[in-house]
Amino acid sequence: MTLIRGTSLTAFRELVAERGGDPDALLAEVGIPVEAIGDYGTFLDFPSVLVVIDRAAHATESADLGRELASRQGIEVLGSVGAAARSAPTVAKALSTIERYLRAYAPVLEVEVVVTGDRARFQLRRLIEGSMLAFPHASETGAGLSLGVLRHLIGPDWSPLRVELAHSPLSPLSEYEEYFGCGLDFLRPTTAFDFEASVLDQPVSTDAETHAAMVSYLQSIAPYTPQGVQPVVEALVRRLLPSGRTELGVVADELGMHPRTLQRRLEEEGITFAEVVQQVRRRTAEQYLRDSDMSLRHLATELGYLEQSTFTRACRRWFGTSPLAYRRSLRTHAGVT
Repeated sequence: MTLIRGTSLTAFRELVAERGGDPDALLAEVGIPVEAIGDYGTFLDFPSVLVVIDRAAHATESADLGRELASRQGIEVLGSVGAAARSAPTVAKALSTIERYLRAYAPVLEVEVVVTGDRARFQLRRLIEGSMLAFPHASETGAGLSLGVLRHLIGPDWSPLRVELAHSPLSPLSEYEEYFGCGLDFLRPTTAFDFEASVLDQPVSTDAETHAAMVSYLQSIAPYTPQGVQPVVEALVRRLLPSGRTELGVVADELGMHPRTLQRRLEEEGITFAEVVQQVRRRTAEQYLRDSDMSLRHLATELGYLEQSTFTRACRRWFGTSPLAYRRSLRTHAGVT
């Protein structure tokens, strides 16, 4: 669902008015009622929120409006999700809580935390194709709010090692470096923060009772049910087979995931990426051998093999016989000559 809570526009009216704009007129243009602003109990149309932030930035000629709006907000805009995170025992548990239940604040947003060695990465994705490029000011609001949430949990003086944004700079680079406290890379696939993994062990709260109660509430309104990633990977692998580009990194990039995260999620479902590729190849080979007269050379290419001999060896491994012999056995069994 393309929705987000009314708190996502907390401080919007005040900021736009200060910058010389007419916030109520801007809100009316996109159909957002004034009374919904700052109201966690109201869901707003997410694309309308993106549009109104960017229109406000242009109307007030404020290149930093998205960042400034975020600086006037805080973890409180996340409502019950923020409360659950603030009462978590450690930074790692707080971020895991946000990762699992952010949909209660905005079903259209997704957060992922990836740890690789001594480095961690916090990624924010919008589940609307192209939205970060089309609405850079709103994207910066999301990035700024993410920074504020991380600083609330880790410490007010904390800064990431590196930040990535999906669009080009809207103002001088020095302003971004001052705001985020680090260097940045632009035109990247997602909004992301790289930081030292050691901070994940920092304590946040000792209020275990509140944390348990908030998580229980979130589970009741936005149940965390890990979705199986295997079917999605299988579909992508099948599409990529003819190109021969079925590497883990390619598929992970298509899904907007870190390769390690994709591998971990598959392993949690009891399968490896290499096994998925082999299963898709085997099913595809069996389908074509049974239902088509495609030449073996063409079929080998369709499966992503450079040489027909490689396909033949794979068939012997899968079916215990050559492709032609297996095709004959399938058709004999089906009564086809």
